Amino acid sequence: MADRERAAFELMLVHNLKAPLTGILASLEMLQDGDLGALNDTQRSAVHEMRTHGAEMVRMIDELVELGHARSSIFAVQRTPIDASTFLREMESGWVGRLGRLTTSVEPGVPALEADASILQRVFDNLLMNARVHAGQGVSVTLHAERVGDAVHITVVDDGPGIPAQDAERVFEPFVTLTRQAESRNHGLGLAYCRAALAAMDGKITLKATPRGATFVVALPAAVPVTRQAVEQPR
Repeated sequence: MADRERAAFELMLVHNLKAPLTGILASLEMLQDGDLGALNDTQRSAVHEMRTHGAEMVRMIDELVELGHARSSIFAVQRTPIDASTFLREMESGWVGRLGRLTTSVEPGVPALEADASILQRVFDNLLMNARVHAGQGVSVTLHAERVGDAVHITVVDDGPGIPAQDAERVFEPFVTLTRQAESRNHGLGLAYCRAALAAMDGKITLKATPRGATFVVALPAAVPVTRQAVEQPR
């Protein structure tokens, strides 16, 4: 199946699965709100559980489609220069109150990086959510940017329980999660999306071995400013 045909099939699949699920969830909401008659505590608890599982099914469908798009050769990215300091400040602002502590730092002289801004935000949202899921809402996370050769590295460090060295590559595979499903609603798709999305932007992500906590390193190409001299240079 060609990429375009696969993408069209995925969109059809989403529509055909999400439409009835949305209808079911709407009916369950009416039932829980008492619009269809009063419920006792046991019935209300059962309906709440059904709504929770239904919402998880919808979220898993969305995550599967996002991962499929990221892995497709027709995954559209619009790479532009992104200032590392501005980006990290925006991430910090967007996660206020959602983590125990989030700090950012940028080494002097770090150039702009080249990436799709919306996709990059999605990548780091996934990384921060991954830290929260595995280390708890009180986790402390640090984002640090530095220049390494012709690339900009942004390191994500948390003070959680860490990841065993033997699982350093497995965590980037779809449906691999080190947290038991009974403890978390994690589907094991977030890190797989991060790797695929970054690869589409000529970037990469690795898990660095550390004594404690988890340390992810995101590497993206530094944006090369186009000078007038370069534009006017004869070919």
